[in-house]
Amino acid sequence: MRDLGLMGENTFSLWCAEAGLVANPSNIDKTGWDFFVEFPFKTGVIPSQVHRPAFECKVQVKSTDKTDRSLQITLSNLRRLVTGQMPAFLVFIEFDGKEVAQRAFVVHVDNDLISKVLRKLHKIEQSDDENNFHKRKMTIHYDDRNRLEKANGEFLKRYFEDSIGDDISSYILKKKTHLESTGYEEGYKQITFETKGEENLKRLIDVSLGIEEEVELSSFKGMDKRFGVLSEDARLKSESGKLSMPNLKPTAVGEINFRYDRLSTGLVYKCHYFNSPFNQMVNEDLQRIRIKGDFFEILMNPRTGASKFNFSLSDRMELQALRKALKLLKLLSCPKRTIDIELNLESLRKINFKLSSSELEFEFPDELEALDKAANIVKVFDVEDSVYVSLDELSKFQIRIMQFSDIISNSDSFMRVEFSIKEPGFETNNEAACISLVTVPIGSHIFGVIFVVAGSVKEESENRYSLTSNTIMVERKMVCKIDETIESDILTAEVEEIEDKYKSRYSVVNLFEKSKKE
Repeated sequence: MRDLGLMGENTFSLWCAEAGLVANPSNIDKTGWDFFVEFPFKTGVIPSQVHRPAFECKVQVKSTDKTDRSLQITLSNLRRLVTGQMPAFLVFIEFDGKEVAQRAFVVHVDNDLISKVLRKLHKIEQSDDENNFHKRKMTIHYDDRNRLEKANGEFLKRYFEDSIGDDISSYILKKKTHLESTGYEEGYKQITFETKGEENLKRLIDVSLGIEEEVELSSFKGMDKRFGVLSEDARLKSESGKLSMPNLKPTAVGEINFRYDRLSTGLVYKCHYFNSPFNQMVNEDLQRIRIKGDFFEILMNPRTGASKFNFSLSDRMELQALRKALKLLKLLSCPKRTIDIELNLESLRKINFKLSSSELEFEFPDELEALDKAANIVKVFDVEDSVYVSLDELSKFQIRIMQFSDIISNSDSFMRVEFSIKEPGFETNNEAACISLVTVPIGSHIFGVIFVVAGSVKEESENRYSLTSNTIMVERKMVCKIDETIESDILTAEVEEIEDKYKSRYSVVNLFEKSKKE
């Protein structure tokens, strides 16, 4: 009587011998594999590969006279093949009732098959059915894609090598990673919890939007989740607790555009968009989304349109960013105006909606004007660094910023200078040139100019004179960070150089104190 199993094993051993492989048979019928196959070391390896081990793999051989291209294998055997670190293969040899193998098929125990076997094992383990895996079977299918071009050792070896790749150590590491991660693609835990009262429900939504830190829970329990199958985790079960989401990520990131109407350019800001996962579970009046920018936050009910704006302008901001922020505040303060808002978010469709402006008066017109002037100052001084300024600093130095901007703008603005000369010999008949230094702090930087006002002099009283002119000549611009200083002797040298420039034509009046920087 034909021993089909022995015929298949002998045939496989013969093919391995033909290809220079060592097929070590298993002497125990509970290992899950029939042969432990050893490969020779590759020849001609480069120095960086000399440490690599020779290939090894485990093989289960199945012989059949049938041609239906499927065979049942016990789950206990499959479990050993898929969970072992070595590459594993199923070799199906078809004899068609003859004494010699007619065809051979090889199924690689790859990531897909590993996942299928583990999924079946896990579902059985978590069910109420008996999980006697050596009595349960799983059908393995194969087809012409698995067929060896020729049923011999050369093509068998080539299939093994193509499946393993260049480095068996890398193969083993990737298999280990897949074994640990498969089945968790949709998460590895499921938490069920309860919270009581509408206030706690609102707070829960706010926690999910990153607004609140935590919410009280009346009960919760955790379930392990793998391959979509839940199993209770006794460590995650309590009748009370708190829920927090400390590392909350936005639903999407993108830009938000505020416009007077659909035809205007608008004000564009980068933003983070948060959509609560609980919105689909609560009444419409409790639903909420959050749009967060660098200095603003919009809380909005996506169903009713009710909204709330929050602004944070207490800290220093980059000058142009603060300017844009005040422009947005001004836009939102326009009475009885509807604002068109467009959200352009990565991976989400464009969202358009409208918000009504507030009835509050714009509180910062002077600061916005000072910001415009400050922006002009930074541009004129060609500052490469970012300038940071706060609203408080703008309010405090608003007048000085405005005056400084007028000085450097070379406008024909009228200027009157009064000064005292106690030294004898000052002639009012000669035109005078008054040299002065003026500085202004703009947040993180200090700006300064040495300028000259030239014109006719009028004696107001004894040793007291005035000069009026509509021409201001900026001779030297300077800028430094707020925590830096410019040495007084450097400033003195600059002023003396300017004196030399004007003293041939004018009576020079030095309003700069040479002993220190103003």
